[in-house]
Amino acid sequence: MGVRGGGRVLVGYAALMAALAALLFARPGLDAVAWAGIGLCAAGAIVTGIARVRPQRPGPWWALAGALLAMTAGDFAYGLVSSSGGPATSAELAYLAMFPIVTVALIGLTRESALLDDRSRLLDLLALGTAALLASWVFVASPRMAGGAMTAADWSVQAAFTLGDVIVLMVTVRLVSAAPRNASAVLLAIGAAGMLVGDVAYGSAEAHGGLKPGGPADLAYVVLYAAWGAAALLPSMARLSAPPPGPAGPASGPVSGPVRGHGHGPAMALLLACAAFAPLLLLVQAMTGAVHDGPVIAVASGITLVLLVVRLRDAVGKHAGALRRERALRQAGAVLVGATDAGQVAAAVQAAVRTLLPEGARHDIVVDFSLTDLLPLGELSAPRVQPVADIPPLWSTRLAEHGHVLVCPLDAGVLYVAGDRRDLLTALDAVSVVAGQAALALARIGLTEAASRRDSDEYLRTVTEHGGDVVLVLDDDQRIRYTSPSVADVLGIWPTPFATLREIVAPQDRDQVLRTVQRALSDDRDGTRDRWSLRRPDGARILVEVIFRDLRDDRLVRGMVVTLRDVTDQRRAEHEALRRAFNDAPGARDRDGSARGSR
Repeated sequence: MGVRGGGRVLVGYAALMAALAALLFARPGLDAVAWAGIGLCAAGAIVTGIARVRPQRPGPWWALAGALLAMTAGDFAYGLVSSSGGPATSAELAYLAMFPIVTVALIGLTRESALLDDRSRLLDLLALGTAALLASWVFVASPRMAGGAMTAADWSVQAAFTLGDVIVLMVTVRLVSAAPRNASAVLLAIGAAGMLVGDVAYGSAEAHGGLKPGGPADLAYVVLYAAWGAAALLPSMARLSAPPPGPAGPASGPVSGPVRGHGHGPAMALLLACAAFAPLLLLVQAMTGAVHDGPVIAVASGITLVLLVVRLRDAVGKHAGALRRERALRQAGAVLVGATDAGQVAAAVQAAVRTLLPEGARHDIVVDFSLTDLLPLGELSAPRVQPVADIPPLWSTRLAEHGHVLVCPLDAGVLYVAGDRRDLLTALDAVSVVAGQAALALARIGLTEAASRRDSDEYLRTVTEHGGDVVLVLDDDQRIRYTSPSVADVLGIWPTPFATLREIVAPQDRDQVLRTVQRALSDDRDGTRDRWSLRRPDGARILVEVIFRDLRDDRLVRGMVVTLRDVTDQRRAEHEALRRAFNDAPGARDRDGSARGSR
């Protein structure tokens, strides 16, 4: 649905909420029906927003819709019992059930996301605020409320509601401070403020004769429903629960910040003290007399316990993830240190990346060493996550089933990790470390091979320095990498740098050279032999015997070894011997034409 379609939905929602609010204030006797319509409309708006905007983490919004449904059930039940004069126990139970569901929504909204990198400070602040509010109620407000129209238990229940409202408001205000231009966060904060104002107005009305339909409390609750429903209809709602756009703070590296940081010990001690404060108050009241503030103490204790559990869960999860990443990086480093070729490096990188990605994540890994498919070096200065369509066509076609790909430059290639963008961002830092280790391994292998080739060339030069045969070493592109000193004596030339075997012979002799080279390469023979008749620069023609040995897989040689032996004199001697043998044979004629041996 486009922008215009979203605007029409928002306008229709606002008109419907205004009509239901008008019904509530115009016909107080139909308050149960009006509240049911308002609540269902707000919950339906959240469901519509989830289906239309499609946030990457819809869980918090589903929980928020469930909280509105629980509150709607409470309002509907309260409207029924208030008209009949019965007790409002069922309504209060529905209201109390709303707070755990809201807690689930707030936990989801305060996860590491595009707005909040870390929620540990927020959890500490909420725990401290809960303890402070509890102390203020028990030692200041509660003694002053005694003896009024409401019992201590009723005041305690009202205080529990208010305490929960304050916690919700603090979280939403934190979201607004993290993203002041996010309209959905602002609407959530407005709704939380409406819930707090409504509960305070409700408590004040109950203390002075009971709540009357159509009062300030009802207006505040309408603001709550309308604001939270509208927050889900805006496109900005996806950003509140979206995963972080880059590496996720200090825990994304190999060392977890909460585990090894220096400032988390006092914070955890403060959180534990806040968690122990509520049970201590309950114990003191039980030992000194009747327990007057049981509900508010229970709610405060439950809130603090949830905050403590979430805080510990975050720390343990980050620590476990850091240990898993460290183990995978150590194993990859150990394998890459012993790698001797690019194939082993690619296998080690693929195994490490599979471990570093979140468990169960769909992915595809490609290590590309074909330099023709590399992106410009300026674009590969740092690893990044990008759409699959932006990589070379050879791999974008293969990885088309994935939406995004993590691109990491190597020493002589590129690492492509395709998968879900959220999973790739989670593993970005660790995969970058593996790519760096792989680049170092490839550079080491290249230097080792270059040193091995140099040692091999030195060895060949020493062995063939005083020999008569010509020894040439050809690289994969058929260019001459090494030439023995005897080439000048045999061929009468010294090959120019980067020359090919075909280029160092006379033009009329190149066809025979090309045929032999092609046969040696295409047949994959080890020991291909042939004889060439070559013309030297001085005009003399020589006959050489050629032997090809394919040593491209040899770790020291890494090339095709060509041996040229001058057999011109040998061939001439053979012809002379044959001539003499022919002349000395019986029946051969002498110089004057008479047969030998006749009289």
